[in-house]
Amino acid sequence: MNRPSMLLLVPALLMAAPTPKVLSPTMVVERQLEAINAHDLEGVMALFSEDTEASDLPVGAPALSGKAGLRERYAGLFKGNPDLHVSAESQLTSGAFVVQRERLKGLSNSKASVEVVMIYQVKSSKIIRMWALRE
Repeated sequence: MNRPSMLLLVPALLMAAPTPKVLSPTMVVERQLEAINAHDLEGVMALFSEDTEASDLPVGAPALSGKAGLRERYAGLFKGNPDLHVSAESQLTSGAFVVQRERLKGLSNSKASVEVVMIYQVKSSKIIRMWALRE
């Protein structure tokens, strides 16, 4: 096989490589935003552990605990905000933690975008805890 043909084969082989079973914390958070923007409730839920916890900062008792409460919250968010779009403005990853400044647009109760700082803790390709710091 000549060299130019070989160069064409390498990208094809890389694209055909299986997706890793364990996603990095950054990849998990990115997939979560993609699923939120697609209003894909099942896609969002697939990225959370069964016993996930979500809290506002400063931390008190978890605002919700477990996947069922999270499912209810996201279902209501999607239903009440059909134009919802979330984007990551900046991101910092340290081990199992992803800290992200997010901008939410399309909220039915606000014409302006809303910024929030989210902290996600990821273990075994699932979000196990998340904290929100709002203005």
